[in-house]
Amino acid sequence: MMDRVPAVAVAALAAIFTASPAWSDYPDRKISLMIPFSAGGGTDVPGRFFAAEMEKILGAGIIVKNVTGAGGTIGATQLSKARPDGYSLGFMPVGTTTTQPHIRKTSYGRESWEPICLVAQGPLYVTVLEDSEIKTMDDLIALAKSGGVVTGGPPPGSLPHIAQAAVSKAYGVKFKYIPHEGINEVVKSMLGGRVTAAVWLGDAAQRFKLRPLAILDADRSAEFPEVPTLAELGHPVESHVWFGFFAPKGTAAKIVGVLSEACDRAVKTESFAANMKKAKRQTRYLPHAEFKDFFQRQFDRNGALLRELGQVK
Repeated sequence: MMDRVPAVAVAALAAIFTASPAWSDYPDRKISLMIPFSAGGGTDVPGRFFAAEMEKILGAGIIVKNVTGAGGTIGATQLSKARPDGYSLGFMPVGTTTTQPHIRKTSYGRESWEPICLVAQGPLYVTVLEDSEIKTMDDLIALAKSGGVVTGGPPPGSLPHIAQAAVSKAYGVKFKYIPHEGINEVVKSMLGGRVTAAVWLGDAAQRFKLRPLAILDADRSAEFPEVPTLAELGHPVESHVWFGFFAPKGTAAKIVGVLSEACDRAVKTESFAANMKKAKRQTRYLPHAEFKDFFQRQFDRNGALLRELGQVK
């Protein structure tokens, strides 16, 4: 004969299961993934590749929302104020998260996020239009010495902005810089003759028919093996843009754990690797704890760099 469970015990067990936290069934509805730049841009491309993999792994729909403006800070500000329930997440680059807060004194900062994982990283390139008369860095610098080079990129304080300033400083020339919201807009300005060159990620060269003149990395890339490093040209300037997956601060540890595990699986799928390779992007994965430490060090380092460049006081 089976032992009977007292009614009081049954009621207690029912209360425990009824009171289980929301993360026990997480996710049970669609997730919003905020990308703070325009569709088709440097952040959007890997972000959508990542979202597609996460959607399959989590078994929940992921709606990508492009919230543009002010160097990504409009979207980031909205996300930092979102309910930390695991349904409002962000895919954001280094500039939005570690340089813009210093420049714009944003309401979000170093402690506003739960960094889930680092997803991708890529070196920047100095680029011009494919049919430009500028064929080499020597050509570009010769034009700059006559005051004829205008560069375009994201708003001041972004990594492309800092990188082009570092390049001009290394060569002892001046570039006039015009801010844009994304690479799409920069290329339109290049086609219209308003912008001469852009410092950007390698995928832009393929998608928008740009010619890389130099790579801002220690080594040449497999994607553009004929393109020299600036170090080879006598100016060892390096600059990389990274992209991470974030949740608002206060997100439950169990939800962070689910997202972190899914991220680990997503970046290791063959389809993600194939899409990133096709787009000439580099995957760089750091799990939750390592990315959190990396992010905070980057925040402090870039703040110091901006002060050194005179971008902030």
